[in-house]
Amino acid sequence: MRGANMKVYDMNSETYQDLQLELDKSQLNCFQINTSTPNSAAQQEAYDQLFAHQLPKDSTVTAPTYIDRASHVHIGNHVFINHNLTTIALGGIYIGDNVQIAPNVSLITANHDIQQMNILNTAPIHVEAGAWIGTKAVILPSVTIGAGTIIGAGAVVTKDIPAHSVAVGNPAKVIKKLTLNEED
Repeated sequence: MRGANMKVYDMNSETYQDLQLELDKSQLNCFQINTSTPNSAAQQEAYDQLFAHQLPKDSTVTAPTYIDRASHVHIGNHVFINHNLTTIALGGIYIGDNVQIAPNVSLITANHDIQQMNILNTAPIHVEAGAWIGTKAVILPSVTIGAGTIIGAGAVVTKDIPAHSVAVGNPAKVIKKLTLNEED
């Protein structure tokens, strides 16, 4: 992980333990979302509680979803997130406008220190406007997915991917630069 935006937590500390209350709340809200009748008032209320009424009305997160610490997840306008999104969000997740996220994607902002497993290193993930993340992709801490980029199905993204690229594989590598349509 790169250092500039990294934050370190000792999982045995009182500070980290205080953060567990938010985790518990997010887990309860996700349980309510995932077990409610789709598109019901009860499900909408659970989404409102999970995102503290900050999820834009024109953005969609489909159930089931597994979002921990939802106050660390920031979703732009016109975003569509398909079912089975899994987050470890303590480091911060920032999803720009017009992003598409396919089923079974994981956004992971934390990793354990290999020398001390109780130390958690976190860093944010940024998914810039117009990006598309394919099914079963895994985005790891400190990664920025550039604007208009496509991440292929099953990719494991360990490093930044520049704007208007196609990246695939494990670890993900850019295989193509996208050309912008000049008529738009």
